[in-house]
Amino acid sequence: FQAYAARPTSPLRSRAAYAWNNSPGVGWRTARRLADTAPRSVRATVSHGPPGAPVIAYAGLPQGEANILQLLEHQRARLGAPVTYRQTARIGWRHLAEGRWPPADLVVVGADAARMDRLPDTTALTAPFRVHLVVDVPPSQEELQRQISRRERWEFNRNQRRHDWELQEDPSPEALDFFYRRMHRPTMRRRHGDRSRTESLPVARHAILPRGTLLFVTSGGRRVAGVLCHWSPDRRTLTTRLLGVLDGDEQHYADGAFKAVYHLLLRWACARRVPHVDFFGTEAFLSKGIFQWKRKFAPRVQLPPNHFSRKRIRLYVRNDTPRVRDLLVANPLLSWTAGPDGPRMTPTYFTDAQRPPRLDVSARCPGLPEPRLLDLDAFLGGGR
Repeated sequence: FQAYAARPTSPLRSRAAYAWNNSPGVGWRTARRLADTAPRSVRATVSHGPPGAPVIAYAGLPQGEANILQLLEHQRARLGAPVTYRQTARIGWRHLAEGRWPPADLVVVGADAARMDRLPDTTALTAPFRVHLVVDVPPSQEELQRQISRRERWEFNRNQRRHDWELQEDPSPEALDFFYRRMHRPTMRRRHGDRSRTESLPVARHAILPRGTLLFVTSGGRRVAGVLCHWSPDRRTLTTRLLGVLDGDEQHYADGAFKAVYHLLLRWACARRVPHVDFFGTEAFLSKGIFQWKRKFAPRVQLPPNHFSRKRIRLYVRNDTPRVRDLLVANPLLSWTAGPDGPRMTPTYFTDAQRPPRLDVSARCPGLPEPRLLDLDAFLGGGR
């Protein structure tokens, strides 16, 4: 079925592909879980930087290589150690359960929660595979504005005066073709190149738009940005799915048109009494830029409403070196910790005597507990 869903062309195949990837019902989630837990072995990828740089490995669910490994590679590159080469191999789940790891300083494993429970947890942290950022839309525009960060409000209002943006709804098939070919696809290509991951046009046409809507940001009557959204079955949550700016032009980012999509969408939802706007998924690393920016709208952090809700990552530290510590400190994350009502996501910051916690990488969101400071000497010495 995975192969069938991977090549969506017809309406039926497109709807099946979207359901498979987003698992809106119990049956789809069950089928997806069976497919995810069936293989006895998985691909392991080991990423190397320059000599002395932390070696990072990812093993497990394939989505993690294209998301989590790339994120950690990017963060390692920010510390002066870009990717030099990768190695790949197959590794058995049995071997991972026995603690037989890929040759790396940091090893990340992505798995279903039940399978993760059978893996070692020494010198490791467990985190959600993905999280969603959901804004609870207040009943008035005044309250909505107050919950957005002051700096973000000021910047949007300044750019709004310059460009006179308006939001225009147009869910027609012709509008979708224009949005996908002139906005979404060139934006993905410009921003992510060969690493671009998105839904196909048939999926957008047959699976998302019929259960959603398409909105454009206009400036002087010209469409400069857009967002394709999907309604939840009860129509209480509107989820952003595909976005883009005209021709992928970086100038529309510089002008603020891309950010205007979110501001105007929230205003649109508030005017129509839509209770929730889901800004969609991201990895559970606080250092990711999209998490830091979307956090300015005061979203709740929650598990995804699909098969990702049962998926986890576990970060194992295999070698304690200064550059491994630098990478850990630079990348706080949302880890699972014990709470009064069961496990909860907690902002977790690494630190030691030479490395203060990166509290400037804020995790402030409604509902998240106070940050946990994890001393690296205790953690890497086996303490939890």
